[in-house]
Amino acid sequence: MNSFRVMSWLVMAALLAGCGPSSGGRREVSGTIKLKGQPLDHGLITFMPISGDKTTQGGAPITNGQYKIERQQGLMPGTYRVNITAGDGRTPADAPPDQAPGPTGANIISKDRIPPEYNTNSKQDVEVSDKKANVFNFDIP
Repeated sequence: MNSFRVMSWLVMAALLAGCGPSSGGRREVSGTIKLKGQPLDHGLITFMPISGDKTTQGGAPITNGQYKIERQQGLMPGTYRVNITAGDGRTPADAPPDQAPGPTGANIISKDRIPPEYNTNSKQDVEVSDKKANVFNFDIP
């Protein structure tokens, strides 16, 4: 009778462990981003898969130098190329002030403050792991 109780508890514990929200192996990713020594006020970070069995693409907004991708939307373990972007928010000087925004309007273009080696020609790679916290900090010169 005692072994029956022990077995019942083990079965119940196993069932309860499986009742939580499933992330499908995805991992939370977070970190900080500084530009010229200061927290980046706003921007976007994206992770493009390079290698891994079930890699996923993901990204998050950057606010006050911090970003976070929650586990439910997180990244699968693997290697990712990081791309960081942050426009300066200014309208180009040559855009007419009455020009409408849109695909043909020039006043939606903003110069990116992030250097190409962290952006269009990024060389920043990270390894998302299921064995440790995935905190990736970037200090952009």
